[in-house]
Amino acid sequence: MLRLFTLLIVALPAFGQDKPQTPETLITIRKGTLPIIISAPHGGRTPLAAVAERRGHGVDKFVVVLDGNTAELADKLFTQIEKKMGGKPYLVVAHFERKFIDVNRPADGAYEDAKAKPFYDAYHKALAEFSKEVQKDWGRGLLLDIHGQGADADAVFRGTANGTTVKALTDRFGKTALTGPKSILGQLDKQGFKVIPANDSTEKEDSRFNGGHTVRTYGSHDGQAIDAIQLELGGKFRAKANLDDAAGKIADAVQVFAKEYLPAEKRKEK
Repeated sequence: MLRLFTLLIVALPAFGQDKPQTPETLITIRKGTLPIIISAPHGGRTPLAAVAERRGHGVDKFVVVLDGNTAELADKLFTQIEKKMGGKPYLVVAHFERKFIDVNRPADGAYEDAKAKPFYDAYHKALAEFSKEVQKDWGRGLLLDIHGQGADADAVFRGTANGTTVKALTDRFGKTALTGPKSILGQLDKQGFKVIPANDSTEKEDSRFNGGHTVRTYGSHDGQAIDAIQLELGGKFRAKANLDDAAGKIADAVQVFAKEYLPAEKRKEK
């Protein structure tokens, strides 16, 4: 009897193994109530069974590695912002592995198998709709794109295409809104993050981490009022034991920034 019971256990499928692989099951999409959008494109851990892996032929800076714990950090950041600010940010997080689809690239370099297209399209449809909704309802807003980097475990690299993706913000308030004491990066520096380039520096952003397709597409360079910042976080902040602390500190920075630079109320209906 014991032998039969053991065989039955071995024969059972793993929990969730037969869950359909659709954009709805592999992308977290949450509508918000604040003019803040959080995205995380590279933290997915789920292989796509029906999609061929990317080989990267002709693709510049081809990368397939996981940005470890960035999906988890984005989710915790969502929770912390809601707790501290009394409203929900918008959230878009990919849970499929980057080696199948890289949603932080234009479509022609993001995937090589046509079966990946619905996942890519759903991710960007959500970001585009949320960006338009924030701009319509609030007039302006902020998108934070969460990434991980292995160059410096103690650092966060700023990615704004050297200020291009926050043009509306800096045109309105000056560069202090990006690097000053009440900016997100200024607050992170105050809380012990090593910010690169330093907030008081005139150096350009590191070309490896200066903003990818997401911030360059939805940032404010193209007449949009959604400003976008890519945060490339070192391993120290993404370690499992430090995720709650990192999320809390980033949420604190967002709260200070929002109070100073984001609208407090939605536009009134005309």
